[in-house]
Amino acid sequence: MVTNVRTLGIIGLDYCGSTLVSNVLSSMPGVLNVGESHWIIDRNLGCRECHNRPCPIFTRSMLDDLREAKLTEQSWWEIFSRHSDADLIVSADKLPKHFDLFGVPDNLLFLYKDPKANIVSWCKRKFELPSDGTSIFVDDEVEIGVKWWIEMTNNLLEWLERQDREISTMSLEKFAKNPRGMTLSLCGWLGIEFDPTSIDYWNRELHYIGGNHSVKRLKPDRHFYRRIAVDDRWKSHLSDISKEKIDNNDRILRLMERISTISSNRKSTFFRLP
Repeated sequence: MVTNVRTLGIIGLDYCGSTLVSNVLSSMPGVLNVGESHWIIDRNLGCRECHNRPCPIFTRSMLDDLREAKLTEQSWWEIFSRHSDADLIVSADKLPKHFDLFGVPDNLLFLYKDPKANIVSWCKRKFELPSDGTSIFVDDEVEIGVKWWIEMTNNLLEWLERQDREISTMSLEKFAKNPRGMTLSLCGWLGIEFDPTSIDYWNRELHYIGGNHSVKRLKPDRHFYRRIAVDDRWKSHLSDISKEKIDNNDRILRLMERISTISSNRKSTFFRLP
């Protein structure tokens, strides 16, 4: 699909850190972060931060045009472009089904984190922790989480391997440990100007669709409040046996190897992200 605006699509599992990375990129000159834009039509939602107030970015006119769009005739990204002066649109829609509907972006970034962290994040949404004060997920729950991670990761990689696009990969842990360096690398890949204030993204005015939480309304006791941090909460929710099983799972190891090589197989023309 040809558009007059460049696009970046973040691909990844739920809880992969797409809201964080897209909000950091949103401070760069000429960048519009549309977040998980499928929520505009799937859940009839608008800006996450403005909530019920009028949003200066995701205006009623823009949202109406998007909800009324015939996507067989119009480009989702062109509609965003018509209502903004963006040179680059960043989408955190993450799943292939959304990009197949809206149009596959010019650049695709596979964002991933330690499987243990992803599995625990998913389990926390699916299972209740015991009321006796313990916080360890039982083996059966972890196994369901492992199956989810393997199935979803395999599906995402199979889709990516079919795309004739600029593709790169980035570890959320590496991003959290060196946000400035990784953001500079992203900007170099995308050919956009780096804004050093982007790292402290919570200090800026933010507008985006979807996400697991509001950055501005996040409570101070939350793990990611006003900081970029490695998500190591899995350490208190997995038994030593579960940790070892995940780390040594053959299918997980093979998929991690595929992730590490996907951007080097003629997919990306820029230096690989560190």
